Order: sequence, then structure tokens, then C-alpha cells
Amino acid sequence: MSRLLQIYREAGERAVPVEVMLELTHHCNFRCAHCYIPDFLTPDLLPTGRVLRLLDELAEMGTLVLALSGGEIFLRRDWLPIARRARELGFDLHLFTNGWSIGEGEADAIRSLRATVQVSLYSTDEETFETITRRPGSLARVRAGVERLRARDVRVILKMPLLTLNRGDVAGVRAYAAEVGAECRVAPTITAKKDGDPAPLLLRLPPAALPELLGEPLLGCHPKDLDGPLCAAGSRYCCITSAGDVMACNILPGSGGSIRERPFREVWEGSDWLRKVRGIRARDLHTCGSCSRLAYCGRCQAQALVEDGDLYGPSSYAQQRADLVDAASHLDAVAKLEAPQAP
Repeated sequence: MSRLLQIYREAGERAVPVEVMLELTHHCNFRCAHCYIPDFLTPDLLPTGRVLRLLDELAEMGTLVLALSGGEIFLRRDWLPIARRARELGFDLHLFTNGWSIGEGEADAIRSLRATVQVSLYSTDEETFETITRRPGSLARVRAGVERLRARDVRVILKMPLLTLNRGDVAGVRAYAAEVGAECRVAPTITAKKDGDPAPLLLRLPPAALPELLGEPLLGCHPKDLDGPLCAAGSRYCCITSAGDVMACNILPGSGGSIRERPFREVWEGSDWLRKVRGIRARDLHTCGSCSRLAYCGRCQAQALVEDGDLYGPSSYAQQRADLVDAASHLDAVAKLEAPQAP
């Protein structure tokens, strides 16, 4: 086991929040068709001073990786002093952005931060991209922002969530990433909105379409130690919203409490909800706990709760993935049996 994997495993077992997503705002200038944010007008309730104190608290708690997210983070005017303080504290800093607002000044500031920038690039086709973002001119602006960052040797990760709307341009996005020297991550994870509204799921590709696009069907969270935490949510990861709510995961409904009312440590260590989520083990799952497919189905606790109504039950989407894995394994076994044997 690598040292990094060992750190993550131990963090999960000891409930150390080594990875935190901090949503600076829910405001956004895009209206992406699949977005999980239910209300873009939700006020940002964490003033600059509280966010800066939070960063100190996270450093004390052992956080290593910090993602500043939104909404669109550059719509919050104090993003830069927050980001600078995060780097002063030594966090591995990731900025999640739609790319629209990255002008020359923003690109210079980001270069000085030595941060990683993650940009959603849905397609290289203008019509497809703007059908998703619902913002005319957005593709050209996003590409210009990406290229400004790469001209300054900023590490850029282009993220392509797979949708029914963009499934035909995986090769195009990967080619563009290679052209500008960015990393590319193509992922099928589309979730319901934070309030449980399943509308974004209508744009999700069926599992059967994924192997051809991704090269393999093993997707989602895969617990390696079935006696340990089933996923990072609430054990080594959390999401803090722009209203100050501490969530076990950005897609799992339920708040452990608010940092507007208490210090982060008190919420993280004292919340009944967070303890409940981080304490779930395979043996607690009433159906999946005795199923051998749990090791590879990719069951997500948030999907099980939001889409199927039971935090401790199966995820129908994960069951479909497991069916694919089983079918692929069967075909592979048949092929080996039918292959000519060496004399």
C-alpha cells in the first residue's frame, strides 16, 4: 500500500477530515442542465472573517486537500484572500470553476497561488456545450480561460461529466485536453439535486453505455476493507456549504450542523448525523451486507438514499453496474475456455 493510500485509510478510520470541499457560493452565471444546486439565489451566509477562521480550524484538524467550489467561485469577491490564506496554511488547493471569469488578472493570481484548477468542459462543440450551460458564448469564454491558465503553466483538470447530451464528444474533449496540456477526467456521475429533486438523473447515461465510452464498467466507490468505512463521506471527507452547513458529502442530504453556530470541530465530532454516516459498515446493510458484489458494484450511500429511499439498502444504479461486471466476467471466462490451447 502506498503511503498516500495508507494516510487516507487511517484518516477514514480515525475520522480525520483530510479532504474538504468548501462551497464559497451557490450563485452561478451558468444554468447547467444537470446541476445539483437547487437554488442559485441562496444567500452566502459565511462572511470573509468566518471563512478565514474556518481555514485555521481545518488546518488544526488535519485537512490536507481543500477544494473551493460553488456555484461559481469567482462571483465571490473575496475568493483571492481566501485562496491565499489556504495556500499559506499549506493546503493542496483546488479551485472548481466554470472558467467563464478567468481573465488575464485572474490567471496571474491563480499562477501565484500554485493551485490546481478544475474546469468543467462538457464538449468541444459549441451547440452541445451551450445547450448544457444555457449561456450563449460560454464555450469560447471557457476555452480562453483554460488557455490563459495553461500559458502560465497552471495545472488544469478538465472534467467531462457524461450526459445524454454530450456522449458523442468524449474523443473531442480528450483531444483538446492533450492539445493544451491539461489533464482530462471523463466521469458518468450525475446525481439528483441537493434537495432530492431527481430531474438531473434524466440526463444520466444508462450503465450499459459506459464501457464503450470509458473502457470499463467498474465505476463508483469501491470499499476495499468491508470492515472499515464504506466511503469517504463523513469519515475523511465533508462538504461545507455557503450557508455554513457541514454535510457528510455534497450529494448526501442532511446537515451535521452549522459552523455559523459552532466551531467546525464541535460539528464534526459532535454531530449525531455525521457519526451515523461514518459509522455505517457493510454488516449494517440489510441486503448488500451479505452480497459478494458489494466489492465491485460501486454502491453509493447518497444514491441509495436519494434514488431508492434507504440509506442502508441497495442502489438500483449500482445493481445495474454489477450486472455489467458480471456479464463482462462471464464473457471473459467463456473466451478463455474457447481459446485454442497451446500444445
